[in-house]
Amino acid sequence: MAIQDKVAIITGVSRGIGKAICEKFINEGYIVHGTYNTSKKEAEELKKQYKEKLEIYKVDFSIREQTIKLIDKFTGIKMDVLINNAGMFEGENFEKFNLDIWFNTLEVNLNAPFLLAIKLHNNIRKGGSIINIASTDGFIGSFGSISYSVSKSALINVTKSLANNLGKRDIRVNAIAPGWINTGMSTDESLEAVKLTPLKRNGKPEEVADLALFLASNKASFITGTTIVIDGAYACVDYIMKKEAESFK
Repeated sequence: MAIQDKVAIITGVSRGIGKAICEKFINEGYIVHGTYNTSKKEAEELKKQYKEKLEIYKVDFSIREQTIKLIDKFTGIKMDVLINNAGMFEGENFEKFNLDIWFNTLEVNLNAPFLLAIKLHNNIRKGGSIINIASTDGFIGSFGSISYSVSKSALINVTKSLANNLGKRDIRVNAIAPGWINTGMSTDESLEAVKLTPLKRNGKPEEVADLALFLASNKASFITGTTIVIDGAYACVDYIMKKEAESFK
């Protein structure tokens, strides 16, 4: 794809999936405007590597005023792609539920992406794209991360609603729902997912980035309002049915 002079705004580019998406789009010819919050060192290293191809902005999306200030900075930028990747995850104790986690998580994972889309959609060129990074957690109930699951479930619906309203301007809106992805912050639980995943491994950030690039391209010109799961078929597995099948051998 020859994609010279195209512009992408990508939130949360300093590490993990966001970094992989940022690098993928830069390597395909995009100029990227990216955000980070706490990972200053990683963000500065990324800027040093890509120089004029990347502009970085520090923003804490849990603070509404900072989100609005960022939007104000972007109002003069014409873009082709908006990728809402920045997010927060914090575990919860259900019996001693901390409502601050609820409100902060919804602000970062739901309100900020919605505000960016609503306030900047007129800056997106015809044929452009909005991509929201959701999660397979948005399809299921949660035990210790209710705020996160709810925020991703709502983001999936926001994706559909934005697609309905922006289709007349030839702007496509889709979401990506990653399952277990090895981002350098793997836990014992995430590594255990390999045992259940039919492909027998967890995903790579670069694989999510490949999907994002596809959704932003003309090859996905008739795909909008949908959420694509990228989880190696983990969500297809029922643990009890798997154990039952093993007993038949």
